Amino acid sequence: MPAPQFNQTDPSHIIADLNGRIRALENKYNILTERLLVINQNMIEEYKKLMGGLRDISLETKKARLGTQNTQEVVKDLVKEMSIFAKKDQIKVLEKYMDMLNIIELVTDEQLEKRLERFKSEISE
Repeated sequence: MPAPQFNQTDPSHIIADLNGRIRALENKYNILTERLLVINQNMIEEYKKLMGGLRDISLETKKARLGTQNTQEVVKDLVKEMSIFAKKDQIKVLEKYMDMLNIIELVTDEQLEKRLERFKSEISE
């Protein structure tokens, strides 16, 4: 049986061919639209993740800055406190004065009065 031959100029054949092509283009268009929708959704999700990460980094940076400021304040306070302390040369001067006074050899008022009375009695004899 011979294959049916279609007349290329037959309007029904041209319309059927155009109709098939339009359906194929519509199908491709729908697939592209769905892909674009998926891509947009993925981009929105990634954007949200990125913004969340940036927010976290920003908070951590603020915390680090506050920690640094607190540390700087503590160091400044320590420096102020240390400036009040006596310096090495001042302590050496105090040591020399203490050595000159020699507190161990100092006497009380009572001991001094007893020695004076003994000295007077020795002189009077």
